[in-house]
Amino acid sequence: MANHLRPIALTVNEPSPGLFHWALLESNDGSMVFDHRFVMAEEPYDSFEKAARAGMLNWLKLAGDDTKRGPRIIDKRTPLVPAPGPWTPQVKHNVRRETSTA
Repeated sequence: MANHLRPIALTVNEPSPGLFHWALLESNDGSMVFDHRFVMAEEPYDSFEKAARAGMLNWLKLAGDDTKRGPRIIDKRTPLVPAPGPWTPQVKHNVRRETSTA
């Protein structure tokens, strides 16, 4: 199972003079082309620095408690399920039946 750092980039743009927005971009194919914007500022900031700091804080949130290693991609593979047959272990269900004593 692969467990590697997610390829994420932080960008800040200025769509109007003095209004800055941050966005986190991700590379979907592992290349250095970051074409998938998956998180962005909802409101503009009045400086590049504030927008960049807010974007970095949101990037760090993606790591959860593991900020030393950063946000990870974990490839989950579907486990094989054996076809039913005599080789498949039978699961015993313990059913508790209530009896009334009147």
